[in-house]
Amino acid sequence: MLSAPSNPLTHLNDAARGLSQQMVWWGNDVNHPDGNALVRYGLERTPSPGLKGTSCYSVAWHSGVIDLHGAVASWRPQGGGVGCIFSRDLHRIDLWQADCAPVPVPGHDRGEAGEAAIRWSAAQPLLGWVVAYEKWVLETLGSAWRVGCWRTLKRLPMGKPWLPPPLALQWWELAVTTHPPRPKTLLKN
Repeated sequence: MLSAPSNPLTHLNDAARGLSQQMVWWGNDVNHPDGNALVRYGLERTPSPGLKGTSCYSVAWHSGVIDLHGAVASWRPQGGGVGCIFSRDLHRIDLWQADCAPVPVPGHDRGEAGEAAIRWSAAQPLLGWVVAYEKWVLETLGSAWRVGCWRTLKRLPMGKPWLPPPLALQWWELAVTTHPPRPKTLLKN
């Protein structure tokens, strides 16, 4: 059995590394040879209001909305309440309490700090969406596609790969059902 740390800050830091990797993968998915995989999965594509030449993607999820941009990923509950935002430039998950999507410009919308346990709880819908999406990628695009995305990230001069695709999906699944193990623990198995 894999051991899990009891500190939600550890979970948040691990999830932030994973979301950094996911953002690169989503960028590859947009350029899939068979068409934009995010759109094929059901996300609505709109022009970015903050960065010319880029797009924003959104989809309803668990009584809220998932928003993906090049600079941030978030989940916000419909009708207000506490959601989450992952800021790529900050490499952290914070609280998001707004009815609107974050502005997709690095450093513009940073969310609010809060207790790690509250931020971890607020991130659960976003992490659950990552699980559902990655399972779809595996079934629809195949494991070779995601492995190729991971290898591409490894080759980038500033690339910071996290976990290889099968272990990343395992970690995300554990993150939304229990307390996930440390990624280093997964890599040793």
